[in-house]
Amino acid sequence: MYSRDLEWVPQGNQKEKFADGIRPVFDDILIMKLRPGQSIELEAHARKSVGKDHAKYSPVSTASYRLMPKVELLHEVYDDLADELEMVEPGVFNIVPCEEGSHTRKAVVVNPYACTMSRNFMKNPKLKEIVRITREPDHFIFSVESVGMIPASTIVAEAIRVLRQKSEKIVRLCQEQKEKENI
Repeated sequence: MYSRDLEWVPQGNQKEKFADGIRPVFDDILIMKLRPGQSIELEAHARKSVGKDHAKYSPVSTASYRLMPKVELLHEVYDDLADELEMVEPGVFNIVPCEEGSHTRKAVVVNPYACTMSRNFMKNPKLKEIVRITREPDHFIFSVESVGMIPASTIVAEAIRVLRQKSEKIVRLCQEQKEKENI
């Protein structure tokens, strides 16, 4: 028996309240293995709440942040060394053609966001002296993964709204305390 086999039986005015019906988010969740001729009678009650009440209500599976990498080439990187650099830090550098002297191609930084801070380039003594990877101190990259109930963008917007409300409450409480002290 899978989640797609569940049948919603509306109670009271639920049919008007939930015109599209109620169904599981995923249809392929195995509920129980049944033998031929077996069936299950199930009564389920849904409750809406927030993660503050219990973790089971949290719509987020993973939320993390990191500082934005800052990738710099201290000197030009050409030909085979450029190819190696692109291989050890994929997605960060592009190899572009060049007409400088005897060189045919060079590496340029195109996407520091893709840098995983692995520092694999440091295995090569030449690249170790040419590439500098640091972090931007005031640029954060947030990653939020949803478990499917609510889109990640909605989760972030709601989290910002709650944070704003809490901040406003702190400001109000500080102002009230200041007024009490001035009396």
